[in-house]
Amino acid sequence: MSDTKSSPDSRPLVSVLMPCKNAAATIASAIASVQAQTLHNWELVVADDGSADGSQEIVAQLAKGDPRIKLLDHTGGPSGASAARNRALDQATGRYIAFLDADDLWLPEKLETQIGEMQARSSAFSCSAYRVRRDGKADIVRRPPAEITRQALLNGNRIGCLTAVYDSALLGKQLMPDIPLRHDYALWLHLLTLTEAALGLQQVLAIHHRHTGSLSSNVGRASLATWNMLRTEAGLNPLQASNTLVRHLLGRLFRG
Repeated sequence: MSDTKSSPDSRPLVSVLMPCKNAAATIASAIASVQAQTLHNWELVVADDGSADGSQEIVAQLAKGDPRIKLLDHTGGPSGASAARNRALDQATGRYIAFLDADDLWLPEKLETQIGEMQARSSAFSCSAYRVRRDGKADIVRRPPAEITRQALLNGNRIGCLTAVYDSALLGKQLMPDIPLRHDYALWLHLLTLTEAALGLQQVLAIHHRHTGSLSSNVGRASLATWNMLRTEAGLNPLQASNTLVRHLLGRLFRG
């Protein structure tokens, strides 16, 4: 296996993209989970989206003690999570592109395990199992299929954004579409037009916090966003998009 802890030049091996908006309560923990990685050769690009709660100050203070952390201010232009991730991507210099939201966490072995497996299996795109923490409910574990094709992904998004990693040396830097919801799902579908399948690791490597009242927790709004994304980004006709959405919802129902 290639050495995942070093790079032949001064560039980081991994660029971690983190959008941030009013995440003062959680962002220090999210960043700490990146700093705790057993793979040390990373950069964290935090793209602030107009926070007004001191989030920028927290990140700036942490960056003073760790030059691998970069803070991007929002200086106008598009806003939202996809736009913030794209601004971070523009500044990313690492080969592997990874994603972490400001209220989620990685386990310490996440990058070393995942990138090691990608290198060993010559995979350009991968994800892993992750734990979901829900307000007032027991945790659940989401595990992806061991191999995820584009056709399989159309039946439901089994790739957690906080676990996704792709190899920009093989696939190029790929932007997320500027849509309010399902921009990550749209990106995964696009990546799977560039590579045959994503590698799905069964090991739990991350923790996602699902908050009551979030945009994605509203089933009706999320379903409409999925249908629109399938039409505008995935290129499906209305009947195909409707049939795909039904399969998507049935899969979500059975997974719980």
